[in-house]
Amino acid sequence: MNKKILISDPTLRDGNHAVRHQLRKNDFSSYCKAADSAGVPIVEVGHGNGLGASSMLVGECSLSDEMILSTARENLKTSKLAVHAIPGFCTIERHMAMALDLGVDVFRIAAHCTEADITDRHIAFARKHGKEVYGVLMMSHMASPDHLADEAFKMQGYGAEGVVIMDSSGHYLPLDVTDRISALVEMLSIPVGFHAHNNLGMGIANSVAAVQAGATIIDGSARGFGAGSGNAQLEVLVAVFKKMGYETGIDLYKMLDAADIAEKE
Repeated sequence: MNKKILISDPTLRDGNHAVRHQLRKNDFSSYCKAADSAGVPIVEVGHGNGLGASSMLVGECSLSDEMILSTARENLKTSKLAVHAIPGFCTIERHMAMALDLGVDVFRIAAHCTEADITDRHIAFARKHGKEVYGVLMMSHMASPDHLADEAFKMQGYGAEGVVIMDSSGHYLPLDVTDRISALVEMLSIPVGFHAHNNLGMGIANSVAAVQAGATIIDGSARGFGAGSGNAQLEVLVAVFKKMGYETGIDLYKMLDAADIAEKE
């Protein structure tokens, strides 16, 4: 059993939903410094709906994508800088090219769980430029385990280096997660990940179920800061995984300091 878990932290992206995309420059800089100090492997930033999403339709961000990415890049010395990119909001020529220029390390290319087809060009573009690329299937409760596995298999074929399923509506109980993660692990030859939401208070339990079913990538936000009822609490995930014997590379006490910043600011 793989005892290493790759943690991706969307506090400064999913959390932006919770404040109507109004996180300030100081919020990005202070949290990035703290997450970097704690050893968080991947820090994801931006508008709640990702790169290029700021608009009157889904909500205007207080900062431009350029300002967010440059601020984060300045303050992340060892942590990788990541963006969430949904084709349709995010264009290759305008948004992904700009993100490359500003030093983004990781692209997470996302689509509705039945629409992996739209991610082909975006995944290929990021891979062509030597970036770390993951496929993301949102609203994953709307597809059966087998259907999810088929969609994830498409993303693998497009060049994704891992596929993450999102419990976007906080719908799952642990058995639901086990069924879906197991289906993906059996189908794919690349790592599988899970992004929990806490609507039923099951974010931590579901993340644990995902790991036990073979997931090696887990998302978590400081203090659970995220859309709706929030995400799995990152500081709790770090403690739980440590207790279970899994390695995250994150300093728990420094992560608690970062979580304090998320709560207070």
